[in-house]
Amino acid sequence: MQKRSPVTISHLILMFLMMFGTIGGAVHFIIEAVGSETSTALFSNITNIVLMAVILSMLIMGTVYIIKDYSKQAAVFYKAFMFLHVGVCVLSIIVNLCFYTVNPLIIVICILYTFKAIDLLILVFWKDLGKKKTWILFYVILGLDLLALILSVINMVNIGFDFSFTGYVTALIADGTIGLSVKGKYENKEARGSK
Repeated sequence: MQKRSPVTISHLILMFLMMFGTIGGAVHFIIEAVGSETSTALFSNITNIVLMAVILSMLIMGTVYIIKDYSKQAAVFYKAFMFLHVGVCVLSIIVNLCFYTVNPLIIVICILYTFKAIDLLILVFWKDLGKKKTWILFYVILGLDLLALILSVINMVNIGFDFSFTGYVTALIADGTIGLSVKGKYENKEARGSK
């Protein structure tokens, strides 16, 4: 097992913190669901509970892949992490369009998440994408999430604090996991003499 860099260790700590935060979010929505006074509020809370569960699963898969040193044997965790990330994008779009006040900023965020989901699917299913194209897709995903975060902050200036803000921060931390995973994946390939 290779010695982990301070960046990797810091990222793992952030991942564990985000897991606890996600569990806290799930508990919040469970309590809200129990006290829901309308069927719409109940459905909203249940959808958010499912979203928290998928985010938690995604973070666990990403953490396991990093802990297993990005090895070829652990590639299933990488694919699971990426596929669950797609699920988070889809659920986030549903939550934004169905349970929040839809405005031009929210619509643009949903469009950004659609492109992000497509990029993630390419990373999951495209065989032999190559190092250069993989890094380009990563930077596109990172840029989309940064733009979504900026738009969410602008939106909050207009409507007040929104719990979904934490989701945009989680997305950026998850992007860090993608970046570390891509780096580790190709370093592992080079160490094995693969292209």
